[in-house]
Amino acid sequence: MRRLLSGWAALVVFATIVSPAVSSPHPGRRHVALDVYVLILGAVGLAIMVRATRAASPDVHEPTLEDELDDPLDALPERPAELKRLEREVYLSLGSGFYLHNRLRPMLREVASNRLLLRHGIDIDRRPEAAEAILGQPAWSWLRPDREEPRDRWAQGPPVSELRAIVDALERI
Repeated sequence: MRRLLSGWAALVVFATIVSPAVSSPHPGRRHVALDVYVLILGAVGLAIMVRATRAASPDVHEPTLEDELDDPLDALPERPAELKRLEREVYLSLGSGFYLHNRLRPMLREVASNRLLLRHGIDIDRRPEAAEAILGQPAWSWLRPDREEPRDRWAQGPPVSELRAIVDALERI
């Protein structure tokens, strides 16, 4: 620190000596030389204060790479877009049986079809009796291939408990 102060002191002494030497050949411009001298003194003083402040608390002003990396616990994870879309489909299906039949039911049927085929070797369209036996009646009533589209487009969708029973049946497969 002393070495640093001696360097700043040398700069102030140099400016003090050079300022009169520069202003003497141009007597009408001494105010400009004085302005430059005051600016140099202010810059040196500011630099000294910045160094002193930094020395007082080095951990605040010099973050490490680990500090700069995002802490995974600070930010909530972004929900996957597919999950957001599926939640929207479920919400809209609860409000409209037509929406359930045309939007959510095909997704549920695809899940059921894949699970039945992979885990039991049953094609939901070719062996509907076997699929019904595994799914159970409540889920099969919604997922069967010959289910008719609701006549009233604005009719209320199924209750949450019924949709939950379908999801539970799919999870049991």
